[in-house]
This record gives sequence, C-alpha cells and structure tokens, in this order.
Amino acid sequence: GLRCAPRFATLTLLASLAACEAQTNGAVVSPELLEMGADQVVFGMSSFMTSSGIREGRVEADTAYMYADSAKAKLRQMRIIFYDENGAARATVTGTAGEWDRNTDRMRALGDVLLIVHADGRRIESAEIVYDPQRAEIWSDSATVQTLANGRVTRGSSFRSDMEFRNVQIQNIRGAVGR
Repeated sequence: GLRCAPRFATLTLLASLAACEAQTNGAVVSPELLEMGADQVVFGMSSFMTSSGIREGRVEADTAYMYADSAKAKLRQMRIIFYDENGAARATVTGTAGEWDRNTDRMRALGDVLLIVHADGRRIESAEIVYDPQRAEIWSDSATVQTLANGRVTRGSSFRSDMEFRNVQIQNIRGAVGR
C-alpha cells in the first residue's frame, strides 16, 4: 500500500517532466510556416517607406516572411497606405497577399485587391496591383473595375495611374454603368 504510492507519484512526475521536455524540443510554428523557408517571420508588421527622409507610405501585413538572401518580403493580409507631400493619406491598397522589395519599395498586391483613392472616394478592384516608386505609377495588367463615388462603374482589361491619381487610364473599357 504505502510503498506503491510514492513510486507511482515519482513515475508520474518523471513522465510529466519528459512530456514537457519533448514539447519544448519540437517546432512551435505550423508545418505550413516551416515550409515557407523564411529566415524571419514578423507578425503584425508595420514599416514606413521614405524617400529623402520624407514618409511616402506605410506597409502593413498580418504576417511578413523575410529571407536573408533577398530583399523581397512575402506578405499576407497586406495593406499599403500612400501619403501625399503633406503627410495626408492619399490612397490605400489592400490584398490577401503580396510582395515587397525592401530595397526599392516596389510592391505587388495580390488576391481581391482594392485600391481606394481618398481624395475622391474612387475604388479600383483587380486581382493584382503593382506600385513602382521609380516610375511613380500604380497599375494592373488584370481585369479592373473602377467605381466612382457617384456610383459610376467602369470595367476594363487593365489600368495605369500616376500617384496623384490625376491621370487614371483604364484600357479596353467594356462599358460604364451609372450616372
């Protein structure tokens, strides 16, 4: 009776310690994350884009995968906010995924991408939108739907715009609906 209880308690304690040790030796991330092969994973990432000390934008992502041998980061649930010269939000791009070149600030948003131009309430939707800071342009080579604040909808095969959104060009317009 009495001699068995201490041995059982000792074995239980040793088994518990072994289980704890086994848990800490294993991976603490999902297998999907390990397959990404990223050297660094950042959750809740937020980073500013600057040019000559002036803040031009902010890149946000639920998750960012960064690689030591590349300046490119892969982003999940991304958002880019572009600022004007006075620091006010000019436009916002959201997508389910994307890529960001941290050296050049060139970005590509993918998956249900939405561009909102804050000055006029314009919405541009596409499967993919690219931002090129060297050319100061934003565009898509994918089917595009533009909805103006007054409800007018324009569909086309692609679009291209300057970053002030004064010259938004939709190619191969397939019709406009609304006012």
